[in-house]
Amino acid sequence: SRPISDPILIRPGDPTLPFQYIRANLLAKNDGAVGVLFLDDTGETVDFACSDYSPYQMRVVGAYVGIYLRQSESFLASTNLGKAKFLHVEKEGLHLYSMPLPDGYYLVLVQRRPGLAGLARRTMEQACDQLHRALFVQG
Repeated sequence: SRPISDPILIRPGDPTLPFQYIRANLLAKNDGAVGVLFLDDTGETVDFACSDYSPYQMRVVGAYVGIYLRQSESFLASTNLGKAKFLHVEKEGLHLYSMPLPDGYYLVLVQRRPGLAGLARRTMEQACDQLHRALFVQG
């Protein structure tokens, strides 16, 4: 994936363009954001954008978030509590936020501390709505 500072090459009809814009916007709206991840239903990183983490670091973070997501899904299913709509994991120096998307995908925001969880949640909800319309709605 390209670093956020690289110019976006616009190709007419490029299906990745909305995702590039949405993830760049999510990074820009959250102070201290270091990356945005798009995880599949197995928790693997499908795509990402990063502002100051390396691509390798982002994939490692994605792997850990995938583990947290699988563990929380398992716990919620075993206790009949439904599905998580927003997961916030606070680590030393980092906040990890995730929201589900259709077909088992997840949007993840990685932010340095201190982070504003309310702002992160609101901007992630907006990004999820935009991604849903851009990538998942057929017709």
